[in-house]
Amino acid sequence: MQNCAGSGSIFETLRLGQPLVVVVNEALMDNHQSELAEALAERKFLFCARPETLEETILHMDLGSLLPYPLSSPMAVVESINQFLGFPEN
Repeated sequence: MQNCAGSGSIFETLRLGQPLVVVVNEALMDNHQSELAEALAERKFLFCARPETLEETILHMDLGSLLPYPLSSPMAVVESINQFLGFPEN
């Protein structure tokens, strides 16, 4: 799957377990898209490309090198907040 580098699109695709090539929009001033896509690519969760490198990325990518993105539980966040606030455990 090819995707823009918006964080919602990236994480939704990773959650679905689909291989992903993120194409970064370098025209953005504060390029948080690039930072996120590159960090996730370094961790082998997706491939990151620029418009000018997209064809090369697709031709040379090895889907077997990607790692599954670890799914998280929202309850872990709730439990951490409750513990921090001193609420009793259920």
